[in-house]
Amino acid sequence: MRGRFFTVFALIGLTLPAAAAPRSLDALFKGFDDACDYSEPLGTLLQSSYAFARKEGSLSVPSGYEGVFGPPRVKPDKEYLQITLPVVDGTWRGVPVKEIEVYITELESGFTYHAVVFQPDALKAAEAAFKARGIAAKKKLTKMDDSGFGWDTGFAVIDGGPRYQCDLST
Repeated sequence: MRGRFFTVFALIGLTLPAAAAPRSLDALFKGFDDACDYSEPLGTLLQSSYAFARKEGSLSVPSGYEGVFGPPRVKPDKEYLQITLPVVDGTWRGVPVKEIEVYITELESGFTYHAVVFQPDALKAAEAAFKARGIAAKKKLTKMDDSGFGWDTGFAVIDGGPRYQCDLST
């Protein structure tokens, strides 16, 4: 009887669909950790998030990434708008991504901050994948910032959440 019980469960297990692997977002984020060099699809997504947050347009998710993002959220935060683009099930360099976080001002200005926020339980993996890359990218970005705006990039942990960020505010 016990053998039949396990055989039935084994057969049921064979007929259940396998869980889909998380979607790699490496192509979308290509260059983001190299002195904030945005891929065209990421740039389009972020620009459309500004229009969405300011109620001037809709969010434009790049082709092939339609199922990756949950509904965007916009929340006022002092003089800024915080835009959150939740990631349903994706990874960057193998690290599970929680969301893309964007800060802009309500009126168009030179203030732009973007971060890829990783799942909190992926802190060690995120640090291993991005800490050294962030240090190298910061040095490169500082050399490129000949205007002295103080651009910033790199790996950080804010309120327990690991992230890779780019602040290109002018």
